[in-house]
Amino acid sequence: MSAPEPLPRWSLALQGPEYRWLLPALSGLPAALAYRIAHARGRFNARHDRDWVSLGLRHRHIAGQAALGCAMFVPPTQVEAVVRERFETVSREEMEARALDVRGLAHFDIEARDALEALARRPRDRGIVLVTSHHETFVLGIAALAMRGEIIHPVKSLVTADPRLHPAVRDHFELKYGGLQRHLNGGELAPAETSMRHFYRALARREAVVVLVDAPAPPEGPSVVVPWLGARRHMAQGAFRMAEASGSMLAAFGCRWHGARRHTVSLSAMVDAREVGAQEAAAHAFAFLERGILERPGRWWASHLLPACRPADEPQPGSPARAGSAGEDEDARDPPGAA
Repeated sequence: MSAPEPLPRWSLALQGPEYRWLLPALSGLPAALAYRIAHARGRFNARHDRDWVSLGLRHRHIAGQAALGCAMFVPPTQVEAVVRERFETVSREEMEARALDVRGLAHFDIEARDALEALARRPRDRGIVLVTSHHETFVLGIAALAMRGEIIHPVKSLVTADPRLHPAVRDHFELKYGGLQRHLNGGELAPAETSMRHFYRALARREAVVVLVDAPAPPEGPSVVVPWLGARRHMAQGAFRMAEASGSMLAAFGCRWHGARRHTVSLSAMVDAREVGAQEAAAHAFAFLERGILERPGRWWASHLLPACRPADEPQPGSPARAGSAGEDEDARDPPGAA
């Protein structure tokens, strides 16, 4: 296997001005100009594989993996364009997340009435696990679902604090999460790796927990097996097991961009995870999320993860998803996926 291609010094040096100056500056520009610049930045980054993960590794990585992933569910002639749009979407998402921090949710025109009304009809004696994917700007979707007072606790990951990342990139994530934190009605962003007890307690208080679920199952861990973008695949089970074990409701949601600052948020039908079980709840959620991705595959910016999602015809170590017993230590349960 050939050594990965290192990123040039100029590409690495650009991170400081890009994340510390450009992204917040865009939030102050007229919308048409801000989005045009953000998408131009995305096309530039696509040519040079300037994703924050590749930059942290200091070599080309994400563009190749995204191409492999996209080739699994889009025609070969479309892969290049889909990967390019993937980088444009990341650039737009980074800009919108910083605009949320700088200017607040009122800066955006978000239509979420149907989703909010459906969420308001949920049983008030139950918590709810809301699952989504790295599609479009999920941060705006989370903030919008809290607009009518729902207390929401999103799951994040400590990976964004990895010391290999440029300090400006780490600061970007802190500002992104800080901007979202102010829109959660007292909910709290917390890391999956250390905060499982926090999420179970939130669900016991009949609050909402948000989990990004489009990640592969751990190599040595249990999974749910669901149809996902062209094959039955082993996917991380944490969100669905948490919903089942806590007796919570479960629904999937997506946030769609329509140009400039306009978005819509849609919510799937809710299921009772305790009644249907983790496996059926997962199949229901992934079917909803897959429909959104197939409509605009270039806006799914976790396509680089798909090659790591083991097809179901390959053996997977570990046990199938199960509900935790009443006496099980919450901190020992498998963590759900995270942003």
